[in-house]
Amino acid sequence: MLPKLISAVKLDERLEELDQADLIIFLANTGCRVGEVCGLRWDALDLAKGTASIRANVVRATGVGLIIQDHPKTKAGVRTIALPSPLLAVLRLRDKRSPHTDHDLVFPTVLGHVRDPRNTARDWREARGRLGFPDVTTHSFRKTVATALDQAGLTAREIAEYLGHENPSLTQDVYMSKNTGGKRAAVALAAITG
Repeated sequence: MLPKLISAVKLDERLEELDQADLIIFLANTGCRVGEVCGLRWDALDLAKGTASIRANVVRATGVGLIIQDHPKTKAGVRTIALPSPLLAVLRLRDKRSPHTDHDLVFPTVLGHVRDPRNTARDWREARGRLGFPDVTTHSFRKTVATALDQAGLTAREIAEYLGHENPSLTQDVYMSKNTGGKRAAVALAAITG
């Protein structure tokens, strides 16, 4: 499903108009929170090493408007993650073609301002139906990444650290596919009963 979704995102004219396609691709490849991606600065990326340091978050402050916090949602949210190679290719192209703005954000608005996570989620909500993925929210990407990492054999602790969770049990209870354990259980039982 994810390759088809990413392909559709790349071809969507409205997402390109909003300069949001790369942001959605980043979400789909990393499972980061929308506010974290909206607050991602170029100096937090190391394209040579293939990493992103998640250390900021965009939020709406009462009476102030959008602000870039110098920390993610939680203490555990401060992390450096490895980026998949297809995402690195997208980011390298973006680095070459996009002017760096005052805030040096990787994903500013088309006018170079701080991107609002709520508006980003709304724009994605409008796009996902058009693209044939009506149930895929920005939060769905976190669950998809957690499940993929689980299926790749990472521990709950490793997955929690990648997603920026303090407690691996939250990662297991909320983000990881419930049917993965069933498959492993069946294999284990077949080995002892077969």
